[in-house]
Amino acid sequence: MCARFQIVLVMVLVGSFLSGCNQSRSLTAQGAPASGWTQPNTALPTITLPQDAQMQDLGRRANALDADNRDLHTELARTDQQNQLLKQELTLVREQLAKLTSQVRDTELAKQEADRQIEALQASVTRGGGAILKANNSLKDSLQLIQIAGLDVRQDGDVIRIEVPADQLFQAGTGQLLPGGSALLDQVATSISRSYPGHMIGIEGYTDNASVTAGSSHQITMVQASAVLDQLVRRNQIPERQLLVVAQGANHPRASNATPAGRAKNRRIEFVVYPETAP
Repeated sequence: MCARFQIVLVMVLVGSFLSGCNQSRSLTAQGAPASGWTQPNTALPTITLPQDAQMQDLGRRANALDADNRDLHTELARTDQQNQLLKQELTLVREQLAKLTSQVRDTELAKQEADRQIEALQASVTRGGGAILKANNSLKDSLQLIQIAGLDVRQDGDVIRIEVPADQLFQAGTGQLLPGGSALLDQVATSISRSYPGHMIGIEGYTDNASVTAGSSHQITMVQASAVLDQLVRRNQIPERQLLVVAQGANHPRASNATPAGRAKNRRIEFVVYPETAP
C-alpha cells in the first residue's frame, strides 16, 4: 500500500515537473506571456518642415506672381497702343468716307439739277405753254449768220449745234481753259448773242473713250461744260437763265475711237440752240 502510494506520488511529481518545463518552453518560444501584452505602434511619425523652408517656398511663389504681373502689364500696354492705332485709323477712314460721301452728294445734286433743267426744257418745248416758240425756218435762215472759222455749225432737227473741239479750249483731260480757248469762246458767245438773242442754249460736254479713266468721263465733261458756262456768264454777260449744262461723257461719238483723229473729234463742246426762248 505504501509502496503503491509512493509510486503514484513520484509519478505526479514527475508529471508536474514535465508540465512546468513545457510551459517554460512555450513562453520562451513565444517571447512573452499571452496575458497583458500589447502590439507596439508602428505608424510613421509626422514630419514638419522647418520655418525657413516654408518662407523660401512662399518667396518663390511671390516672385512667380510678380513675374506674371509684369508680363500682364506689358501685354496690357501693348494692347492699349494697338487700340490707339486702330482708333486713329478708324478716324482717318471716317474722315475719308465723309469726304467721299460729300463728293457723291454734290455730284448727285448736280446731276439732279441738270436732269431737272433738261426735263423742264423738254416739257416746255413739247407743251409750248407760256414759251415763245419760233418756227424752224427762222432758225434755218439765221444759220447763215454764224460765221466762225474752223467750227462745225449744223442743223439737228429742231435745234442748231455749234461744235467746238475741246482740245482748242482746255488743257488735256482737265477743265482748265487755255488762253486761246477763252478767245474762241468769246467769238462763239458773240455769234450766239447776235444771232439767237434770248434763246435757250445747252452746253454739252463730250469726250472719247480713252482720254480719261473708266467712270470719270462724265465728271470731266461736266467740269468742262461748267467752265464754259462760267465764262459765258461772267465774261460774256449771257444771262444764266438761258444756259443749261449736260455732261454726255463718252456717249454719242462723232467719229471712231480707234484712231487718234477720231478720238480728238469726239472730245468736244457743243452749243445747242433751242427754239425756245428763256422765260
